[in-house]
Amino acid sequence: MLHTSESALNRNKEARRALMLVMLMLTSLMVSLVPAVSASHITQYAVQRDPSHLSVGDLNCDGHNDIVAVSEMGHFITVLYNDGSGNFADRQDVFISNNASQRAGFVDTANSVDVEVADIDGDDVNDLVYYQENIRFVGESFVRPGNLTTMWGDCSERVNQWDNTEITVSNPYHIGMEVGDIDEDDNDDIILITMDATATNQYIQVYRGTDPSLLTNQQSIPVPLTNGMYMEIRLGHWGETVQGSGLPGGSLGDCEDLDLFGSSEPRLTTPGSEPQSDTMTT
Repeated sequence: MLHTSESALNRNKEARRALMLVMLMLTSLMVSLVPAVSASHITQYAVQRDPSHLSVGDLNCDGHNDIVAVSEMGHFITVLYNDGSGNFADRQDVFISNNASQRAGFVDTANSVDVEVADIDGDDVNDLVYYQENIRFVGESFVRPGNLTTMWGDCSERVNQWDNTEITVSNPYHIGMEVGDIDEDDNDDIILITMDATATNQYIQVYRGTDPSLLTNQQSIPVPLTNGMYMEIRLGHWGETVQGSGLPGGSLGDCEDLDLFGSSEPRLTTPGSEPQSDTMTT
């Protein structure tokens, strides 16, 4: 009969004990992870480098929300199409540089900083609206104006085949953008908050659907700087009583109009002399 030394037996016992402890720890870890795994699912998808903003909406008329992302210092915006099961592997990069050549270089960067999905022309098909803040290069004595572009949705084409309309925005510094039907004509409108080239004057700029490029559909409203510079805007209903019949067929106060909410920060030109960063204006 083969005899095993007592020291070898002890080592075997220690090995079995260690193995059991490892299995127990792994089992405990797996059990602790079960609620997290069952409650959430994370999948990452690549877009262009330095993404600055994204928006969601149905871009191919299949009833499922897709994703569009814009990026700083690039030439493209990225569209991720939803396959209906929450999978966004179908990616398309849409070339938006002002240089039509695919060999566009650094000086042709689009620098798209904001994007929204909305039905601007009222055809029940979502459009894309993005803002391009053009780059100011070393040695230039002027600030390049920005571009506001609407890509007109088409259910029969992918986004890169959509027609587009470009608007030159004279105030070059972009702060924020919102979309919504502010005049209740069933067409979404575009609202920008911008600064002029001196960075001392601010404006709310309105571009109404169905055609934001028409001068008659554009409005520029100077923003008083009493409460500092506005750095964030949102559209929403304040809940005020409407002096009139409200919506068609409704009674007094039925109108849920869109109001503009703005959050301000102190002017950086004179630190300490401006209001605190807690001012909200409607």
